[in-house]
Amino acid sequence: MIRLAPTILAASAAALLATTALAPASQAQENKLNYGSYAGITGGYLMPRDTDRSGGGTLERDQGYGISAQYGHRFRNNLRLEGELGYGNIDNERYSANGGSAGVGGDTDQYSLTGAAYYDIATGTPLTPYFGGGAGIVHQRQDRAAVTANGSTLGGNDGNATDFTAFGEAGVAYKVSDGLEIVPSYRYQWINDGAQGLDDSTQHVARIGFRSWF
Repeated sequence: MIRLAPTILAASAAALLATTALAPASQAQENKLNYGSYAGITGGYLMPRDTDRSGGGTLERDQGYGISAQYGHRFRNNLRLEGELGYGNIDNERYSANGGSAGVGGDTDQYSLTGAAYYDIATGTPLTPYFGGGAGIVHQRQDRAAVTANGSTLGGNDGNATDFTAFGEAGVAYKVSDGLEIVPSYRYQWINDGAQGLDDSTQHVARIGFRSWF
């Protein structure tokens, strides 16, 4: 029995070493990137930047919200292509000019259709950082009455327009399970909608979404 002890200890050590060696391999297998198609849904917190007006004056808008749906495909080279359909809403806040300001009522609805290309950085962990950008169109429904601040009048806008938009985005996907990811991200968006002397709109967007792989 005593002679068997070294054999038992050696076998136990070998089993422990094998288990230790297999654990990282198994974990690495679980953390491999998913390839193929996916669908997602994302919520956003819109933070529009103040819009300057030629000749003086600034239109300030309040923070808003957005929601969007995505469909995309990741290729073996870690390039990912994605289409997105989105909706957002932003309230007007105030118009400032000549040292004075006045409140501005109404809001803006944004309906967007965009395409984007991203590059995913494989890390061998549940976290996959990515970066990229996209472009498309945004249809805006404006609801803004004319307002005057210290003799400077900003005309009203109660119409609809479809404009070009482009954005850059960076984020990180966290793999919850083999087919599900949580994706927080940041987007900077530009909209080619300058009118009535106002510059084009730009906005920061903090986003968080869920991505399901097929």
